[in-house]
Amino acid sequence: MGAVTTLRKSFRTIKLRYRIGGAVVLVLVILLGWHFTHSAASVATTTPAVTHVTLASVSSLSNQAGPLQVTGTVTSLSQATVLAQSSGEIVSLAHALGDQVAAGAVIASFDTSSQQAAVLQAQGAYEAAQAALSNASGNTAQNSNVTSSQASQNAQNTGASALATLESTYTSLDDAVHTKADTLFSNPRSTNPTLIGLTVPNGQLVVTLENERLALEPTLSDAQSITANDSMADIDTNIAAMSADVQTVQTFLDNMVLMINQAVPNQVVSASGIAAYQATITAARAEVVASMSALAGAKSSYDASLAGAATAANSATGGTSNSIAGAQANVKSALGSLDAAQANLEKAIVRSPISGTIVSLSVTQGDYVSSFAPVAVISNPGALEVDTYVTSDDAKTLAIGGTAVIDGTNSSPTPGTIVFIAPALDPTTGKIEVKIGITGSQSSLTDGSTVTVALTRSTTTNTAAGSPTNTPITIPIAAAKITPTGPVVFTVSSSTLVANPVVFGAIAADQVVIVSGITPETDIVTDARGLSEGETVIVDPGT
Repeated sequence: MGAVTTLRKSFRTIKLRYRIGGAVVLVLVILLGWHFTHSAASVATTTPAVTHVTLASVSSLSNQAGPLQVTGTVTSLSQATVLAQSSGEIVSLAHALGDQVAAGAVIASFDTSSQQAAVLQAQGAYEAAQAALSNASGNTAQNSNVTSSQASQNAQNTGASALATLESTYTSLDDAVHTKADTLFSNPRSTNPTLIGLTVPNGQLVVTLENERLALEPTLSDAQSITANDSMADIDTNIAAMSADVQTVQTFLDNMVLMINQAVPNQVVSASGIAAYQATITAARAEVVASMSALAGAKSSYDASLAGAATAANSATGGTSNSIAGAQANVKSALGSLDAAQANLEKAIVRSPISGTIVSLSVTQGDYVSSFAPVAVISNPGALEVDTYVTSDDAKTLAIGGTAVIDGTNSSPTPGTIVFIAPALDPTTGKIEVKIGITGSQSSLTDGSTVTVALTRSTTTNTAAGSPTNTPITIPIAAAKITPTGPVVFTVSSSTLVANPVVFGAIAADQVVIVSGITPETDIVTDARGLSEGETVIVDPGT
């Protein structure tokens, strides 16, 4: 019985040992299988993947260059900076910022007490010189070879010239109003003259002009009747009456110029039509102003000839021809001094050289202003453009007549056109000046404001001589890679990347100009980021 028990124990021990050994073998098999599986996966994971690339021709990439984004300043086509011509204290301001002024209107005045005193003194010296000349001429009328009959004939001649000036003045008034200004009216000579379809923000100015036009017919009739009176005795009176008529017409034309400067294009009258009207009315005003000057000159000559005739009629003797010559020289000198004093007085008055709106007024009453200091800026807000500057390389991608979008990021962009590209660098900015004309509504633009402009690149570029050349090569910056030896672009040969050195030009936004290194026919990798020369790649089909 004990032997059987011992034998059973031995069998149990052996069986347990087999079980343990089998478990150990199973564990070893599992570990070996995991090891080989993990090693295979590691090998598969570390095997590098081949990069896929796309190719495109340089010409196709160059044609995809976007618009040139620049910053510009809105300026007026008609703008003038008024400078002080003398120094002193500003004692009066006739206008404020934002006021509309006509050409020649007074903006500010200096203290003119000293200038007025100088004019008065010069006037006295001139009158004294004239008296001395009259005395010398009267005392030596016979010795100076100036006879009374000759002086009387001279007075007759200047009188006839004055009458001719009166007639030519009426002709100028008739032409300025009936031929030129009336082109802007319908039924201009009726009882209801009406301005044609101009859009003018200042409605009261339109009403004023129509009323002034209605009142001009009696004025012109009066001017015509003056020319019918050819009496020498009434020349001074007729010149004074004609001068008043000329002043009435000039006031009307001044308002016409102001109105046209404010006009904006519409469906009836385009911007070019407004410019034509502006030229017509400006010419009419210049014609009338010249007539006023001619009248003043005719009156001066006629009065001088009458004084000469009266002097020559004095037959007293005792003087010499030398004394007359000296007296005449004194008169000229005194007249020069008087003119200079009057010119200095005029310099103390600041006037507007053009019609427009005061957009800058840098002085206030009581300020002391030095000579040539800026006083005001006068602008015509109805005619705006945008000034901007670009690099010389960017200028080569633009062309006159190219389109532009002003404030393109806004909900209502304003269209424009490139109207000017400077042929040389601006010495101040070192760039090329470009002007953009506004073809759309100007209501959203303000003179002096800064705007963003998108300039459409042209398929041709301008040279200094004005002839077009081929567009420079432009590619996306992403297609180029900067290396220690310089920028390169990649081509593909036998599934291998080849680096092609290139020379960069101007860089704008996401585009770069390629000066040399590739041709428009070259096929390059469109995205060079992360790539290296000699790398094996797969070119995606269809590129």
